[in-house]
Amino acid sequence: MTTRTRQEAEARSLMRSHGLISGPRRTGLKVRIGILSLSVIPDDPRVRRQGDLLARAGWDVVAVGLSGHRSQPPAWRCLEIADDPAGGPPMEQAAHLQRATAFLTALRQATHAPTAPRLTTWLDVCRQAAWLAITDPAAALTAGCSTAMRLARIASWVRAGRVLRFADGRITAGHVERVYWSLNDAYQRLYQTARDERVDLWLANDWPTLPIARKLAEEQGVPFAYDTHELAVDEYAERWAWRLAHRSVIAAIEGAGIEGAAFVSCVSDGIAQRLAAYYELPNTPLVVRNTPPYEPTPFRPTGETIRVLYHGLVSPGRGLEACIESVALWRPEFALTIRGPASPEYLANLRRIARELSVEHRVTFAPPVPMIDLVRRAAEYDVGLFALPSHSLQNVHVLPNKFFEYLMAGLALCVSDLPEMARILKRHGFGVLIEAMTPEAIAVAVNGLDRTKIDAQKRNALAAARSYSWEVEGQRLLEACGRVARSGYNEEEVSDHTADTPAQARALARLATTNLNPTPEEQQ
Repeated sequence: MTTRTRQEAEARSLMRSHGLISGPRRTGLKVRIGILSLSVIPDDPRVRRQGDLLARAGWDVVAVGLSGHRSQPPAWRCLEIADDPAGGPPMEQAAHLQRATAFLTALRQATHAPTAPRLTTWLDVCRQAAWLAITDPAAALTAGCSTAMRLARIASWVRAGRVLRFADGRITAGHVERVYWSLNDAYQRLYQTARDERVDLWLANDWPTLPIARKLAEEQGVPFAYDTHELAVDEYAERWAWRLAHRSVIAAIEGAGIEGAAFVSCVSDGIAQRLAAYYELPNTPLVVRNTPPYEPTPFRPTGETIRVLYHGLVSPGRGLEACIESVALWRPEFALTIRGPASPEYLANLRRIARELSVEHRVTFAPPVPMIDLVRRAAEYDVGLFALPSHSLQNVHVLPNKFFEYLMAGLALCVSDLPEMARILKRHGFGVLIEAMTPEAIAVAVNGLDRTKIDAQKRNALAAARSYSWEVEGQRLLEACGRVARSGYNEEEVSDHTADTPAQARALARLATTNLNPTPEEQQ
């Protein structure tokens, strides 16, 4: 018996002797996990891989997320709630929003700026709104309603922040819980759907589901774990409005739940270290990178046209404007495809940039493809592009799905010179780095490629692909879940999480601080 196993056994024995553990042992049943995510799970690469991994390992998997999937549903149970019970905007409203692009773009630039805009910026927004109202009243009305809804959501965050500031240094779990449930009606719907499921372990994906997992775990007497895909407290730190309204609230919510998790996992070493320091965690979070399942992809020589692909969410903050502007500086054999889900107004703005620079014939906007087809469809291209600005710690430590999907598809990569991506790329030599997030720097990186270099980097990518597959990476998550299950959490129910005596407190503390990382004996 290892030291860790002996500590767990002693802790459970002490808890049992003081009446903290009750309930019959589960026998003859599969271990059951409940996965929570405020995303469309069949289309969410990381969450879907979690379910597939555990289901193949013999776990009974049930997940709760949003509706509206494009991909084939998984074989395991996936329950859905409506993100917007009233449904999305009708086609006519979407057309109105597209015609209101100038106004919505000005508003977005004002709210997404690094610092609070000057009065002249707000006056420009007002001028755009007035001009839209005169020239296109229907579009102005639709854009006004959309803006009012956004402002209402921002107001709820401001109120939440006021509650926490009023509490000052006396913030309690009650303050945080009251704030959380006021932010989004979808949280309550997700909880109501999940509460009917009895599981042995709840797995929360990202901070919006962490309080739900914690609440369900307390009600059912089971543990919960936390997998964060982003560095939540810095996710949009480049935006002044987000820093003002969101950051402190997210930090309070995440901080209230993260310390009680049986284990914490994330997507990169940088994020793991930042989380451990920010929340003073006893253990550094487990790193489980965003790698896809292994797909054998044949080498495809680069053709006459060198096809460059960006795939993923098409939204502000991803350097897409600079990428399109750089196309005018690319050699003529290069062409860019941007593929992924986008709002009508943002897509219209990107098209406008391409049109004004006379590169619309070299920039293709393609609709998203199902998640399960991402790698296969990416293999039709030559270069995978991701020019992400380094304007926040979230971006500095990013290690996204698309990086490994490009790799698995056998593409040469052209990505930002950010530590996590640069380290892997340099190790295997499957691409080039973009030194600055300007159209000129992006063009220098792209123009530094030729067909011979691209083909060599493609071969290097295919050689490295198996090492960066979910079959390898996902084992860390599977082992962490298994250790929690083997510890006895799934076999016995904790009837009271409050320690009334020093002996009970020692028992709870010993069990809560058990290290989930393998001991040196286990690693040998």
